[in-house]
Amino acid sequence: MVVVNEPLHPIGEVARRFGLRVSALRYYDELGLVPPAERRGTVRYYGREELRRLALVQRLHREGMVTLADTAVLTTDRHGEEQPAGRQVLADTIAGMTRRIDELVAARAVLEHLLTCPTADPVRQCSKLRADLDEIVDRVM
Repeated sequence: MVVVNEPLHPIGEVARRFGLRVSALRYYDELGLVPPAERRGTVRYYGREELRRLALVQRLHREGMVTLADTAVLTTDRHGEEQPAGRQVLADTIAGMTRRIDELVAARAVLEHLLTCPTADPVRQCSKLRADLDEIVDRVM
């Protein structure tokens, strides 16, 4: 949607300012993620709405929240309709993040223990670590 007197920015400028390659913006256009406001010849131009959408795509995808495919599900225009697929993507993403956070908290606890373990070589000599590793081996085997 182009607003009268809204400044339009050429694809090269947008790519540079958003830290992207022009090819990435073209790919986003092909996927329907960030279509340009207009084209003049072979040059794509972006207005404020498209730049806002690009910022959303970057926030969702580049910051590692969701995959590019899930970003497409979340940003597909449905003209005000409920988006159950989008809500499911959000719920699944939150569940995955929660699992990853739990894994990182557990990993941090192991590293903090090793850092304070009184043995000379905690990675090889720590009895707590050895017991944890034996538990893993027993579970796997």
